[in-house]
Amino acid sequence: MEPEELEQCRTLLGVAAGASLDDIERAFMRKNFSLIKGRTGAADEAPPPDLALQKQQVRAAYEKLVAHARAQAASGGGMHPPRADRGGDTPVPGSPPVVKTLLTPPVVTPRDPADDEFILFRFDDWKVNTFVPPLLILLVGLVHLTPLKMLLTGFHVWMHEFGHSTAAWLCGWRATPLPIGWTPVEQVHSNFVYGGVLLLFGLLFAAGWKERKVWPMLAAVALSGLQFYMTWKLPEKQKEFWMVFGGIGGEFYLSTLLMMSFWVQLPEKFKWGMCRYVFFLIGATALLNIWLHWRDVYRGIEEIPFGTLIQGEEDAGGDMNRLMDDYGWKKFTIRRTYYVLGWSCWIALGAMWLLFALRLNRVADWVVGKFGAGKAETV
Repeated sequence: MEPEELEQCRTLLGVAAGASLDDIERAFMRKNFSLIKGRTGAADEAPPPDLALQKQQVRAAYEKLVAHARAQAASGGGMHPPRADRGGDTPVPGSPPVVKTLLTPPVVTPRDPADDEFILFRFDDWKVNTFVPPLLILLVGLVHLTPLKMLLTGFHVWMHEFGHSTAAWLCGWRATPLPIGWTPVEQVHSNFVYGGVLLLFGLLFAAGWKERKVWPMLAAVALSGLQFYMTWKLPEKQKEFWMVFGGIGGEFYLSTLLMMSFWVQLPEKFKWGMCRYVFFLIGATALLNIWLHWRDVYRGIEEIPFGTLIQGEEDAGGDMNRLMDDYGWKKFTIRRTYYVLGWSCWIALGAMWLLFALRLNRVADWVVGKFGAGKAETV
């Protein structure tokens, strides 16, 4: 191509000598845009008579400049180092030239959806796992020092009744926890109860397996094993004992389990990122209330709560009455057992907090992830 013709093409597109392929293409697109810029876009608007000719000339100039630039690059005379803003790699001598155009889509790193999630709803954030639970417990403790404490009594009563019910369900008995302080229990084996509870454990395990979350799977296995033992191995007298003991006991262990589940990443369908705060606060207020009460009972400041909520202290069918009359417990045994149970719950809760504060939970997640990946490769 003659130098005069080459210069005319550059002048027409408005590019300088030595322009790269990217610069030539940008200039070509700008020139085309400027040619049609004056049109309104109306359907009945006719193009200017010389518009087609001008576009043809611009296209020809563009093709000539591109051909010249590629010929220069192939011969090595027109090789320019890539610009930093284009992120290109330094060409290797002897390798074929890399031609970039504006039509080549940029490489974009996929964005992790967790980055868009509100920080308090994240399960893998170390600051949330370490500092939020103690602050929530402190908040509940402050509420217990105010008259608002009376508004939380309903949670304590229902936690007590669920304690009776969960023990009965694990034994295969029908039970209905009522918020009025009474739980009717049918002390007869029910295949419906056993199968329904086992199905729930199975669904929990399947959801955890599908999303590679280890804690729901471990919980499902442990609870199904406990259900099997309590239903088929325990004698009827022992089943009844755990159902009675589970009232006050449930206020301890159920509230602790609710608080410990704060760190457990349940499957997405549970929407647990937000709901776990509600359950943690319910568990914290129940645990703090029952632990402070039995601490005072153990020290002799408070009396053992005999009787029932509905019929009062004279009701011989109360949990503490039955522990003494039916199972031979002494007052000291009752005081010591629930006091030790309370401290055991706090220790378990502290161990769970330490596990996640030190990020030791990632070991279990890594094992499940590696095992799941290995299974996927063999399929």
